[in-house]
Amino acid sequence: MKKIVFDTNVLVSAIGWEGPPHRLLEACLHGRLKLYTSTALLEELSKVLARPKLKVIAGHPDLPVILTWLASPEQIVIPEFEPNVITRDPADNKVLACALAAKVDAIISGDEHLIDLRVYNEIKILRASEACKMWNI
Repeated sequence: MKKIVFDTNVLVSAIGWEGPPHRLLEACLHGRLKLYTSTALLEELSKVLARPKLKVIAGHPDLPVILTWLASPEQIVIPEFEPNVITRDPADNKVLACALAAKVDAIISGDEHLIDLRVYNEIKILRASEACKMWNI
């Protein structure tokens, strides 16, 4: 089973809209992929969902179930350190820290700062559409 980390933007898209991020989240919820997160990424998600323009997602009927699942001990890792790799947007380093701690196969992101790396410490950095195609999801 492939182990992954979602960047916050991908997770928001997965919850709010149909498409590749949603298909990947469904695969995680049904045990085809293993999704990991961290408290730092959950805090970031909480802040993003509080934005007025995302009010529709914050009111999504499945959001409480998804957040409870994400916050379960099986999904959360505690990074030992946060690398300082992405200097243009240091918040993106939280994703790398989570990925390293969880020893994932891939980071799923739409963020150009992460995508531009393509690989970090042998961890692939993929767009959701690339991951769906690669893993037939």
